[in-house]
Amino acid sequence: MTGITSNVGKSTQQLAQDAVRKVAAEPWEILKTARSQVAEKPQEQIQAKKEQSPSDEAEKLNQKDKAVSVRQIEALEKEISDIEKDKLLKELQRKISQGEEIYLEEYPQLSPDQKQVLQAQIEAVKIRNQQLTTEKPLQEPAPRKGRRLFSFGRKTQAERQQTRVERPLPPSG
Repeated sequence: MTGITSNVGKSTQQLAQDAVRKVAAEPWEILKTARSQVAEKPQEQIQAKKEQSPSDEAEKLNQKDKAVSVRQIEALEKEISDIEKDKLLKELQRKISQGEEIYLEEYPQLSPDQKQVLQAQIEAVKIRNQQLTTEKPLQEPAPRKGRRLFSFGRKTQAERQQTRVERPLPPSG
C-alpha cells in the first residue's frame, strides 16, 4: 500500500514521467523473454531443415511448376475444343436454316444436348417448308375508290392548278 499512498503526493507530471519510464522499459522485457522462446525451438525442425538440401527444394519447385503447367495446358486444350464445338454447332445451324440436309451421325464430337437442339431445328425447318408449299399466296384487297361524286370546290381547283401539266400541241398541217 505504500505505492498507492506515495502516488498521492506526487504531481501529475511526475506520474506521467513514471508511466513513460515503465513503457520504455517494457520492450526490453519482451526481448529478454523472446530469446528464451527462440532457443526453445524443437531440434527436430532444425535438423529437418539442415537435412533438406537446396537441390531437394529445387526438385519440389520443378514438380509444382510442371503440375501447374500441365493443368494449364489441359484447361487451354479443353477451351480450344469447346470453341471448335461451338463453331461447328453454329455452322450446322446456319446450314440447317438455309435448308441443307444434315446427318447428325456424321458428327460424333457433338454432345447429345447439341444433337437434340439441331434435330429440333431440322424438324422446325421441315415444318416451315411444308407450310410454305401448301399455303396459298395472300391476295391483297383492291383499293377502294373515293366517295366523291363530283370534283368541284376551291380545294379541288387548287389541286388541279398545282398538278396542271402543259401539253404540247400537235403540229398543224
